Amino acid sequence: MSAESEYVDVAVIGGGPAGVSACLELSAAATRLKIALFEGDHELGGMPRSCHIFFGLRDRKRAYTGPSYARTLGKLVRKTRTLVYTGSRVLRVFPGWPGEAHEIQVLCPEGPKSFRSRFIVLATGCFESSRSERLIPGTRPAGIFTTGTLQQLVNLRRLKPGNRALIVGSEHVALSSVLTLRRAGTSISGMVEKNADLHTYAAGATVMSRMFSFPIFKKATIRRIIGNRRVETVELLLEEHEEPLQIECDTVVMTGRFRPDSSLIDGTRIEKDPSTLGPAVDTNLMTSVQNIFAAGNVLRGADMHDLCALEGRLAGRGILRNLQTPRAGAPPSVTARAESPIRYVVPQRIAPMQKRPLSKLCPWPEIQLERTLWRPTLEAWSGEERIWQGSYRKLIGNTRIPIPVEKFRWDRVDPDLGVTLRVLQGS
Repeated sequence: MSAESEYVDVAVIGGGPAGVSACLELSAAATRLKIALFEGDHELGGMPRSCHIFFGLRDRKRAYTGPSYARTLGKLVRKTRTLVYTGSRVLRVFPGWPGEAHEIQVLCPEGPKSFRSRFIVLATGCFESSRSERLIPGTRPAGIFTTGTLQQLVNLRRLKPGNRALIVGSEHVALSSVLTLRRAGTSISGMVEKNADLHTYAAGATVMSRMFSFPIFKKATIRRIIGNRRVETVELLLEEHEEPLQIECDTVVMTGRFRPDSSLIDGTRIEKDPSTLGPAVDTNLMTSVQNIFAAGNVLRGADMHDLCALEGRLAGRGILRNLQTPRAGAPPSVTARAESPIRYVVPQRIAPMQKRPLSKLCPWPEIQLERTLWRPTLEAWSGEERIWQGSYRKLIGNTRIPIPVEKFRWDRVDPDLGVTLRVLQGS
């Protein structure tokens, strides 16, 4: 540990909804805590700063635009005793051993600094997969964006990204891209989804498709992107077509396939879930290292921002619980795993619940599917014992799906084997 490190009780890394909400929860309940919030950008609020509508319904109990929601969170946290460090990027995290403080290295506007803290909250968010990560062939012209970059261009810089855009992907964020493009005056050439079903609400996508006159290409993949200085054409391979389909456009928007921004835990003792690529947590949202918590999109990739805010509050409550009862930790729990086509389960350690809680501030386990399934049956097993089964009409891929652990037969769970979630059937 550095002798020149500044000490704080709680270091919160990330100034988006999860990080700010953790600070609000902590500062309201424990006014003597020294809390520091670190944000790499020069403004608080995270991704909502460049988004549009329907923010804050579950955490603030009213609807905001994205920028208004971000400003509100920033104003609220600055009214507390929280030390806010904007334009300050955390470079490394050094987890302490039991009984020791943790340490973080931060690049602040005035230079590098070191901070020691008893608690850390990781709330660093997520990012979309780029064109290179999707291994899409073709030339490398200008005009290829992720949704986040698109929203910053349009909503923050008031720039028009192009004249005609093709949207790749069909998660909820793809519909957000439709609205952003139309706000900028950009027409839409189409939406491309490689699976047979969309990863968002089909009715909403259909309404937008008709309203803004663009086709939705299902069972379609990009063969290549063509263009010299600027995108000119995208070649699609469709299952029902023998020849590639040429889509004229000057802009391509890569949407979805979010990944946690979890590089800070690489090379540390903090366990990373190989499915989510984010930190593994228990029902208090504490990681494998004592007193280091994680909340929001760093756990799983993109989710609704008000749910991330609620998770930030939950992480704050976990810290308060540990302060009141040292070494309390989470209740007795078992490891939860998932098998394909289930992409992940969060939290990765789950505990018995006797009934479904009314409060949204509850570590309710949820899964995400790799694709949309019709008439699936989900099962939970512990070794050779089936402890729960549930049938559904439809489960949408790449969305949060709660698992009713209060219905599990916990008396049949082997603590050493834990719980494995499977899909018995579904198309």
